[in-house]
Amino acid sequence: MTRLEEVVLKEQRLRRLMDEKNLDGILLKKQPNFSWLTGGGLNMVGIATEMGVTSLLLTRTGRFVIANRIEAARMMQDEGLADLGFQLLTHEWYVEREAELVQQVAGNLARVGADVGFGACQNLDGEIKKLRYSLTENEIERYRFLGERLSRAVEKIALTVRPGDAECEIAGRISPELWRDRIDPTGFQVAADERVSLYRHPIPTTRLIRKYVMISVNARYKGLITTITRLVHLGRPEAKLLKQHTDNTEIENRMIAATRPGVPASVPFTVGLSAYKELGYEKEWELHHQGGAMGYYARDIRVTSQTKDLVEENQAYCWNPSITGTKTEDGFIATSRGPLMITEPIIYPRIVYRANGIEIVRPGLLVLD
Repeated sequence: MTRLEEVVLKEQRLRRLMDEKNLDGILLKKQPNFSWLTGGGLNMVGIATEMGVTSLLLTRTGRFVIANRIEAARMMQDEGLADLGFQLLTHEWYVEREAELVQQVAGNLARVGADVGFGACQNLDGEIKKLRYSLTENEIERYRFLGERLSRAVEKIALTVRPGDAECEIAGRISPELWRDRIDPTGFQVAADERVSLYRHPIPTTRLIRKYVMISVNARYKGLITTITRLVHLGRPEAKLLKQHTDNTEIENRMIAATRPGVPASVPFTVGLSAYKELGYEKEWELHHQGGAMGYYARDIRVTSQTKDLVEENQAYCWNPSITGTKTEDGFIATSRGPLMITEPIIYPRIVYRANGIEIVRPGLLVLD
């Protein structure tokens, strides 16, 4: 599939939505939706923003990019929108004309859908989000590339951890490994020793590592985001910690195995809750969300027992069960043939899980002498 074929396929999804809502156009302003429709383009300047600096407008007959003079050339050239058949609608940076340009091309704003509140446009953010769930073959390739690079980068740096390293140093050493492939590190959780048990979201501090560290990273490539967690112990860990990590991985593996296209997303969630109880950690799930669907956001759906969404073919998921002191987390794509892992152990010790004809390879706890 070429990049243009990917764009055309996604246009078809958007035009079906236009038919359902009796609309003449759809305006996409959010960075994740820009990356999705353009097959990996970027309309950001700051990497941590949800809103893009340019917008896309799809009508019944054409595709357009709305950009001020500062961004116009970069959109058409660096981001390749000219080659993808997007027509440029441009304005001066000091004059706000986006609504006027949308109206000129698509007509009445009330008959235009948008992914944000924008004038008289209908806010279709929830409906547009669902169009992203089933990944194209190009998106799967990009996800596999991201997963391999992220796994390798995190595990490579994990091997270098020594007593006296600061949590923030670990995050700092991972970042250049990712930037080599133009991967944005969008979130870090690094916890040393007791901080692993104290907080479910331990952003890195200057705390120095003695024996134990948890490294969690969110990373984005061409709009797609995945997450990973790896644990490192300096010196021989207690048997209790090793068992807990194994149990934690067992919970996640059961959730992954239960995430099949066509079943409600609540099913693997409840499978996880049953595993917590069976393994002796009944209340631990209440201390942190368990993850869910992902894609152009770190979590498209934060799943609970009340979630009604069905798992779609080729939809990305990441479960992140945690027990106080341990967490496991690897992204994967749900397919009718079984889970296709996005992140997985490359340098780390491997744990092989087999159930119902599928095999999942997961990372063990890395012990460094």
